[in-house]
Amino acid sequence: MRRFQPYYYIVLLAGLFILAGIFFFASQLMPESEQTGVTVEPQDPEEGGTLYDLWFTSAKIYDLSVDHALTGILVSTDEDKVSLLDQQRKLRWDLSFSTAPKQAKISSCGNYVAAGTEGGRILFMSADQEHSWEDEGLPVDRLAISPNANWLAASRSEPENDQYFLQLYNRDGDLKWDKASGPVKNLFMSSEYFQQANVFYTYFDGEQPVISALNPEGEELWSYEGQTLAAVSRHGSRLAAVENGRLLVYNTLGELLWETDIPFEPTTVMFNPQNHNRLLAYGSEEGSGENLYYFDLDEDLLWSKRVADGSLFSFTADGQYIVTGSWRHYREDYTQMKILDRHGSEVNSWEVSMRVEKLLKSGHPHLVVIGGEDGYIDLINLEPMFAESDDDVPVTNVYSPVITGREDDNIITLYFVDENDNLVPVSRSVNTVDNPLRTAVDELIRGPSRGSALYRVVPEKDATIDVDFDEDEGTLTLELSPELVEISGTGQSRTALDSLLYTVSTFSEVREIYLEKEGERIEEFGEDIELEQPFAPKQWEKPVFKPVMSGNRYYLMVDEAEPENDEEVDLKGLVSQSINACRMLPFVPNNLELIELRITREEVKINLDDSFKEIFPEEGGKQDKLQAELILDALLMTVFENSRTQKVDILVEGESWSSPEGYPSTERFHYSRYHINPEF
Repeated sequence: MRRFQPYYYIVLLAGLFILAGIFFFASQLMPESEQTGVTVEPQDPEEGGTLYDLWFTSAKIYDLSVDHALTGILVSTDEDKVSLLDQQRKLRWDLSFSTAPKQAKISSCGNYVAAGTEGGRILFMSADQEHSWEDEGLPVDRLAISPNANWLAASRSEPENDQYFLQLYNRDGDLKWDKASGPVKNLFMSSEYFQQANVFYTYFDGEQPVISALNPEGEELWSYEGQTLAAVSRHGSRLAAVENGRLLVYNTLGELLWETDIPFEPTTVMFNPQNHNRLLAYGSEEGSGENLYYFDLDEDLLWSKRVADGSLFSFTADGQYIVTGSWRHYREDYTQMKILDRHGSEVNSWEVSMRVEKLLKSGHPHLVVIGGEDGYIDLINLEPMFAESDDDVPVTNVYSPVITGREDDNIITLYFVDENDNLVPVSRSVNTVDNPLRTAVDELIRGPSRGSALYRVVPEKDATIDVDFDEDEGTLTLELSPELVEISGTGQSRTALDSLLYTVSTFSEVREIYLEKEGERIEEFGEDIELEQPFAPKQWEKPVFKPVMSGNRYYLMVDEAEPENDEEVDLKGLVSQSINACRMLPFVPNNLELIELRITREEVKINLDDSFKEIFPEEGGKQDKLQAELILDALLMTVFENSRTQKVDILVEGESWSSPEGYPSTERFHYSRYHINPEF
């Protein structure tokens, strides 16, 4: 009789252990019902959740979706399951369906999910499973959920009976409208805060694609035949379309803003999440031709290069880097991943030991989500992979908070532009001078500080501006050199003119402004800007403070309030407009909302919803704290500059709330003089 050696027992035990593990995962993933769906209760963090890993089951991923803060990962598979995972890939719950859930979407705010099946079932549910509804109909082809989950758009079809419909539901499951259409190729929903179109899609009229834009009432606002919708910017203000190798960009009103020819039919088009004037286009190009283009809508092609065929793409949340990956021309079971900087240069590369077929971006600063051919889901931490270049020196001071109460006559305010052509005020400390107006103009010509990520508005460094100020009359005359008056490009001309006027208007003694060239009043500035002189000092009647991003820096800009239905905007409306601008930033939750504004003689209280706390992560570093201060500055300064109050406090869900240790206080007192984006 053969004796078993000791190592046989080890092999036997290992085999039993593997079988037990397979049985455990199978029991987790096995459908228990085909009618209503069965939920796996969320794991207790103290107990340690189960990692969701379909690697052993070879499941095919139908759809993969993440919220803006990357708190939830929603996945649907060919095992007829939809599962919600947290950022650590721990299973929160899953649902079983009787037919394939080809569509699964999580709202950008992360509070709601939706699934659509081949059998015609739509399930809409809150992420905490407290609220849900469902509807039955024709098979579901496409779903799109608005950022705050106020609306759900769905396309349904039954091709054999030539039936195609587009539907819009509200959050409570009420069918807002049901509209006949052709076969739908793609479907998008924009931010609820845009007052124009909210639903964008491409459908086929016979063999011809048609782009259509609808408002929440289902009314078609505009359409274009022969074009296919390729991308919608994060908040829906820009749309990209393709037509026979032509790339076109529209605004939400359907007005053509920009177009160009490219030598291939794009298969991927993406807007930069922080600069909707820049977009990436990728497609197949025969031979060794360049197949990845990066455009600026003002400057056209910024750069182009060749990347592997079949590549996937994602921007980082700040828009500074592009992540790409391809396995098609690499080793069979490996994917080559690369990081490109905003100049198109490769800064790092690595391998992933699976075929990456889905690559998703979110608002998380350094995490991207990948989905593999065999159903495996993973998160990649990009932070250690970013490489420094001479052109891209990292900035630790990402924002310079507003300073109030500092009395200093040697501080001037200059207006430069960011990479989105926003005018950004900068407070600069200068040496003691006899003529501060002369100094301000000279500093404007000198341009922004190195590393500021701002741009000069006077294109010629040798341009001159002579200053003549009549103190008694308050009249300022600026003598401009010819090259400054003849700036090419209407946009650049307008920016340079506004920058100059806003800069000199910061001096309260200036009452009238004249522009001259060679001793004569200027009638036309740059290209097609007719001037009516004198200019009154530039002032905001209802200033709204808005945070903006340029490069790797944040700034606070000031803008005039937008009218609301031709009525005067009240203080609550002004704060709401500031909040809308805050939502544009990658670290601000899309569902941040103003609940109410409490105004008393002593103070103003801004009551925000619970998502406000996400801006203050408990273990946040220096950058997190400066980002939080940026949002506070935007909201509080909007109140201070539009009211007589000297105290503002922020509430959360109607209750007092203190920010974590190390963060700026949510309560602030205001002094009359302040300095914005200070350089000192």
